Amino acid sequence: MRWLGHTNYELVYRDNVFLLDAYYDRLPRSHPIGVSSSDIKKATALFIGHAHFDHMSDAAVVAKQAGATVVGAAPAGPALAASGLAARQFKAVKGGEVLQYQGVTVETVLGRHNVIATTVPEGFLDKQQAALQSAALQEPYSEAEAKHAEAVRARGSRDPNIATMGVINYLFTLGNSFRVMFADSPGPITTEQRMLMQRVPAVDVAMLPYVNFEAGIPPLVDLVKTFKPATVFMGHHDGPGTMLWASNYPPAYAIRRASPNTRTLDVLYRTPVCFNTATKEIVIGW
Repeated sequence: MRWLGHTNYELVYRDNVFLLDAYYDRLPRSHPIGVSSSDIKKATALFIGHAHFDHMSDAAVVAKQAGATVVGAAPAGPALAASGLAARQFKAVKGGEVLQYQGVTVETVLGRHNVIATTVPEGFLDKQQAALQSAALQEPYSEAEAKHAEAVRARGSRDPNIATMGVINYLFTLGNSFRVMFADSPGPITTEQRMLMQRVPAVDVAMLPYVNFEAGIPPLVDLVKTFKPATVFMGHHDGPGTMLWASNYPPAYAIRRASPNTRTLDVLYRTPVCFNTATKEIVIGW
């Protein structure tokens, strides 16, 4: 597995290359990942957690280059089509579908978009963002940066249905029993997520989102309590500069308190983290 910034991950098992979210050519001033969408030529399939631009803006170009299918909820369809992806390369899912690849089973699970703004005082997140921007000494976008940002945002969807029916989690079972969960929005726990975990006692690895600094810790911990992962990767926290890049230590300690046996990993972009699916041994880097 490799973290490719934000909630982008590469998951490789045997001959399969799965890309989880696709937002590589990011907004101006984002930290460089070290790879661009034009570099990615091989993928078995792309799995989009939800259709906001910062989770799928490069899905169409990568899928066309790789000849891969994009899997996601229906709101992703029009945005992909507008970016030139053929309808045959998009598979719409609602949650509950089971997809088969060589040695891999993928189960789709309906999630929810985050509602963190409703859990804090009105206007709190706007004030927080303004204060952080001020402390980060961020200048307004230049005209060229503003045009670039507009073009990136246009490759996503603003469909309001994303909140309740457009967030999909994916459970990958590699081989017989090694389980990897991908969730890219920390919304309230859904009935579908609970039903899945009544059948699946725990997962080996979970890629989970950490957003909105302190306000985002409780929903992240709820996901950990639900999925019971042995190892957690956190994404979505790597804002531009240093003030806007949220430290993973506070949520990591919150996860440790809630689930003492869960390990959290904080790695640099593109660092390979290799798991032995039989022994669960981990090797980081090479």
